[in-house]
Amino acid sequence: MQNDKLTELISRHLSGEASEEELAQLHAHLANHPQDQYFFDILSNYWQSHNNDSNPDDTTASGNHFNQLMEKALREEEEAHTITHQPLVHLMRRRWWQYAAAAVLVIGPAYWLWSGSSKTATATASPKKNEITAHKGARSKLRLPDGTTVWLNSDSKLTYNDHFNGPVREVELTGEGFFDVVKDPRHPFIVHTSGIDIRVLGTAFNVKSYPQSNTIEATLIRGLIEVARKDSPDGPKVYLHPHEKLVYHKEDSTFAASTDKSHTVASATETNMAISSVPRDLPDSTLPETAWVYNKLMFNGESFREMADKMERWFNVKMVLEDEKVANYRFRVIFENETIEQALQALQLTASFNYKINQDHEVHIYKTR
Repeated sequence: MQNDKLTELISRHLSGEASEEELAQLHAHLANHPQDQYFFDILSNYWQSHNNDSNPDDTTASGNHFNQLMEKALREEEEAHTITHQPLVHLMRRRWWQYAAAAVLVIGPAYWLWSGSSKTATATASPKKNEITAHKGARSKLRLPDGTTVWLNSDSKLTYNDHFNGPVREVELTGEGFFDVVKDPRHPFIVHTSGIDIRVLGTAFNVKSYPQSNTIEATLIRGLIEVARKDSPDGPKVYLHPHEKLVYHKEDSTFAASTDKSHTVASATETNMAISSVPRDLPDSTLPETAWVYNKLMFNGESFREMADKMERWFNVKMVLEDEKVANYRFRVIFENETIEQALQALQLTASFNYKINQDHEVHIYKTR
């Protein structure tokens, strides 16, 4: 394995960002290369002690500590081979210096992956905010300074500052957005919402966080994302894998943790939160969570009441459901280029109700007499 690939795998492992596939690659390599396993153990010990240090920002102290670990390891190798394997001493010395140089590449990215926005440099002046809004009845597509593509659904807003290309790429989302993030291991990408923060390297995922909704949803298409409570960034994390969906309930934001090998996972049975699977054999354009990116408004068995909020944003109208029975009607339907009136007429083909649209764009839904 090339040195740059190995250092990347180790840094992602130390920070907790490694995928299952990457962990398998790392473990397989270390099993076949004992000398690299020794180097990995030293780095792990340094990383653990560095994170437990009372002053993690003291780079001089942490650097001295790392040097002591490397020197101790080198002395152990020399003592083991001084009498019978003298030439090996010089070989090992050269190899440990190579490892020391590689360690800089490991610890740097791992530190930034782990530390997050709390470790970013403080600007002398407040950075300028850039705000992109998709109004009701419209959707927007934009490209961020790092090349990341973002789609915004109706009634959504994305905010980022002029220092976006700093150590950590951060955005704030209100509403719904689909992110196709450019991979950059040295600069993690974080989406801040009202209740959770989502941390990635390079991946594609959908986030829905409307203020009026009781839930926040995150659906992962590819890659790996880490979810943390906004009010407890150092608490237990939830990791989503491809084709998984997390629903976070705002009224109960407690994460209960259990350990699963390389990462901490919140227990859905002990929290007001659910993680479910998304079909793998369907294209993104036919998934309810991502169909909107392809200009499709899709309902998959929702009640008329649940559909009303989405229809308000999509068609820029106000929905008024006047009958409880009609509000509980459920539909499976996809709209693309229809007007609100055409959409209602399509729904009338499968359910009995009437509607009236007034001059203020209010849509009144009532039972057929």
